[in-house]
Amino acid sequence: MSARPRGADSSLPAQESAAALPDPTPKTRHPVPLAVFFALVGFVPANWLVRVPDVKAQVGASAGDLGLALLCGSLGSLAALTVAARICERFGTRRVLVVAGFALCAILVLPGLAGSVRALGAALAFFGMAQSTFNIALNSTAVEVATASGNPLMPTLHGIFSVGGLVGAALGGLLADHLSPVVHLGLTALLGLAVTATAGPALLRSGRATAAATAAAAATAPGTAAPDGSSDADRANSWRRVRWIVLAFGLVAACTAFGEYASNNWAALHLRQDLGATAAVAGYGYATYACAIAGGRFLGARLIRRLGETAVLSGGFALAAVGVLVASWAGHLPGAGLPVAFAGYVVLGLGLANVYPVCISRAGALGGPRGVSRISMSASLGILSQGPLIGFVADRRGLPLALSTVAVLAVLAAGVAFALRGWTRPRTPAPATSGPPTAAAATSGTSATPTTPTTSATSSERSKP
Repeated sequence: MSARPRGADSSLPAQESAAALPDPTPKTRHPVPLAVFFALVGFVPANWLVRVPDVKAQVGASAGDLGLALLCGSLGSLAALTVAARICERFGTRRVLVVAGFALCAILVLPGLAGSVRALGAALAFFGMAQSTFNIALNSTAVEVATASGNPLMPTLHGIFSVGGLVGAALGGLLADHLSPVVHLGLTALLGLAVTATAGPALLRSGRATAAATAAAAATAPGTAAPDGSSDADRANSWRRVRWIVLAFGLVAACTAFGEYASNNWAALHLRQDLGATAAVAGYGYATYACAIAGGRFLGARLIRRLGETAVLSGGFALAAVGVLVASWAGHLPGAGLPVAFAGYVVLGLGLANVYPVCISRAGALGGPRGVSRISMSASLGILSQGPLIGFVADRRGLPLALSTVAVLAVLAAGVAFALRGWTRPRTPAPATSGPPTAAAATSGTSATPTTPTTSATSSERSKP
């Protein structure tokens, strides 16, 4: 049948009209501004973390005082998580992302200006609030872009975040020997503000183009109404349908965060205390683990396309369980030692690399910014719980057994991930149906509960992000 002008023949079947028209939704293959922001959110906090000892001395804080100041940052972060999703829904994720980016970079200089423990605690509370808001908006925007493009972008974007953190820590370590904290953090803040001012407008323009194309597609598609925005009642009903699924993904994310930060915080001590490594070698152990996570994330999109998200989640946790057990008990294995422990940390990093990005992606697709915030909140609980739990067990049974709790949680999370297999994207798109779409299918968004476990990837691409 020859191509006809749009709307020339009203008798043309709906499915043939849709097939004859090109999909106007832009396919974002290279989301450069978004990738820049992912690198920024890794780079900026890393520069602060390398100056923690210097700022501690600057304000005259004891170890306990510093712990309380850092707790203020965590509390500020948790407080922002409770409202960031609603702010994103009200003003749009891209606008919130750009504003929070400016705030995050501007606030970075405040810890360097602190002259007391109280001032440091207040500065870190504001920094935590800005960082959490930025993260929610950033991941929500990434979910929208990934849905519009039809590509699993989240692992690669989180890999860019990891690289940004590594570069920030390396550069910050070099500058720490030559600059005071306030000068170092001030220069980093200026760089971040310049990057935000450059990448922000480009991200906003791409968002307007995507919204215009989506509105045009909805206006011309037969049987659909113009997207005039979802009401608060619609969003509430949609959220009630998926909140328990999002909560289950949150449990998976909490186990992942527990494992990641347990290795971040305890790997160097374990290598020195239990395996006799020097301080430099212990640092290399952590760097090896961090590089494995970054490398695994850059392979994540290919793995998801080939194996599917369920296999990436469950298989990743299986690898993580094996890796952490090998790394934790390397000193007790005959003929093993530091090389075996390093290999275990590589396997652990590869296993955990793509779990959190997949959880964020699925929760965002199901629940929008609210789903992303629940995953972030669950991950925060995992982060906060790992220190006391591992420390408690280590004092009584030793660090190898304490770190083995990561393997226990990995096995638990693997089972939950497998049970959620119906709520992850199918390995390949399902074939298109032969009949016209129903009204419910035509108007449903990505946050609605799927009618079947294997929802067509094609329909999710054409729905409003």
